[in-house]
Amino acid sequence: MSTHVINIVRLEAVPGRSEALGQRLNELVETLRSTPGCLDYSVTGCSDANDWIVTGHWQSPAALQAHFELPALQGFIDLLGCQLAHSIDFQH
Repeated sequence: MSTHVINIVRLEAVPGRSEALGQRLNELVETLRSTPGCLDYSVTGCSDANDWIVTGHWQSPAALQAHFELPALQGFIDLLGCQLAHSIDFQH
C-alpha cells in the first residue's frame, strides 16, 4: 500500500500583481508536474483576488522529499524578489 502525500503553498500577491503572479505560478507548476513521483500539481485562485494556493500530490514521502531538493523550487522564492508575492507559506 502506497502513501499519497500532499504539499500546499499559499501565496499572497502584491496588490495589483495578482494576474502576473497567477501566470508565473502556472508556468512553475507546468515544470514541476514532470517531477518523478508527482501525481498532480495545481494552481487555484481564491475568492480573495490576491490569494493563490498551489497543491502538489506525491506518490510517497520520498518523492515529496526529492521534490524539495529541486532547483526549480527556487522559483517560489524568486516570486518575492521580483515583487509578485509578498508572503509565501509552505505546508507539507
